[in-house]
Amino acid sequence: MEFNPSNYSILIVDDTPLNLSLIVDYLSQYGFKVRIARSGEMALKRVAYDPPSLILLDVVMPGMDGFETCRRLQANPDTRHIPVIFMTALASPADKVRGFEVGAVDYVTKPLQQEEVLARITTHLRLHDLSRSLQEQNQLLETRSQLEKARLLEAVNQQREQLQHLNTKLTEIQEKERKELAQELHDVMGQTLTAIRMNLTAIEQEVAGQASSFVRERLAEAMELTDRTLEQIRELSLDLRPPMLDDLGLVPTLRWYMKRYTQRGPVEAHLDAGNLGEKRLPAEIETTIYRVVQEALTNVARHAQATRVDVQLEAGEKGITVVIADNGCGFDMNALLASSNGARGLGILGMQERVALVGGTFHIESGPGQGVTIQLTIPVQAG
Repeated sequence: MEFNPSNYSILIVDDTPLNLSLIVDYLSQYGFKVRIARSGEMALKRVAYDPPSLILLDVVMPGMDGFETCRRLQANPDTRHIPVIFMTALASPADKVRGFEVGAVDYVTKPLQQEEVLARITTHLRLHDLSRSLQEQNQLLETRSQLEKARLLEAVNQQREQLQHLNTKLTEIQEKERKELAQELHDVMGQTLTAIRMNLTAIEQEVAGQASSFVRERLAEAMELTDRTLEQIRELSLDLRPPMLDDLGLVPTLRWYMKRYTQRGPVEAHLDAGNLGEKRLPAEIETTIYRVVQEALTNVARHAQATRVDVQLEAGEKGITVVIADNGCGFDMNALLASSNGARGLGILGMQERVALVGGTFHIESGPGQGVTIQLTIPVQAG
């Protein structure tokens, strides 16, 4: 950018009229707008009324000297940015150091060399303009950066909301498919196998006393296989989606599930429904709690080496709190998530995700030999 002296004003502060006359004429001829003040007090008033681009300040003046005048300018946030060049006959290093300490940017010594004064003025005005330009550019970049960060954050939040919505829909679809598949297994496969079992029984009765031992043995095997398949289909149907979860609600379903769990394995499962009783909850919350308890108890049976697991439900101001605690071997959470065998870790992450989808919090505590305690709290609107 071309340097144009007419764009700048210089305030010269000196109590010697001869000094003022010479330097004022020279700088005015060069194109600067020049103002004068003959004391430190007057300089401060002029600067407050109309700040100049640069100040040439005499050091030795009656009353307030140049050092004090510069110190006050630097103490004022509105004037500290104005470059100050001292004019002085004091040439000792200590005086110069003092001048820089109070905030001056440069020194010119008396008697003044006009070309030197002009060179120092133009240099510091250019430096000041450059510094201000850099500050403005930095401010602009910072503003743009903040806007870009805000835009990216908004985009991330939108993507997160979309992902959460998709996960919610996926969970709903999965539960719907589980329900439909369970019903189909029970109604279609179950009825078909029941009909086969009835036919086998009728055949057995029809050929009683006439069939060979080979035929009777084959019939018995067929009936036993049919009975086992019927039981397996019934168990699979219940695992997919127990009908009572929709018909009776969470607490009765958990009582049935945990009784069945205890009967089928070495771990005793105990339920404390707390103050929840038979109260029905929104369907998605009942499904979430049931699936988390189901996954947690499956992990206990497979990994915990426990003899007991307790499930406690409690309705409070923050919603429904569920605590699942076993007396098993426990584990190191960080080591588990970092291990290559992440099946159990994925199960924990799956539980966390399910709880998060309904706006809940999930916390797990464990350690080697300390068992595992899982706590989740899911908000439930009153009414």
